[in-house]
Amino acid sequence: MVNIAIKEDYAEILGSFGDLQSAINLAVQRYTIEKITTKIAELKQKNFDYEIKYHSDYPTFCQKIQHDEKFIAYLEDKVEKLWEIDLSDWEFSYRGITDWTEKLQTILLA
Repeated sequence: MVNIAIKEDYAEILGSFGDLQSAINLAVQRYTIEKITTKIAELKQKNFDYEIKYHSDYPTFCQKIQHDEKFIAYLEDKVEKLWEIDLSDWEFSYRGITDWTEKLQTILLA
């Protein structure tokens, strides 16, 4: 458990609705859910933008760059010379969706 300071006004108001600790826990839970869902939406948008740019989903793109030299030549010639930088950011976004979704599920199922 972590101790945090709460403004006296908030503590007084929330305390009038019942158990202060329960009210604070619920408020923090709701705030956390809001922040995580916002993060997931941002990551999904980034992932979608890369799917549009590279005409592929992330797993398929990774498979192509591992096994298809012509595809890599096409990328560097026609699409994006610095595609490896995009790949790093895309991987972060793609994996982040799963990671944050798991954290969200943990909170919702607690």
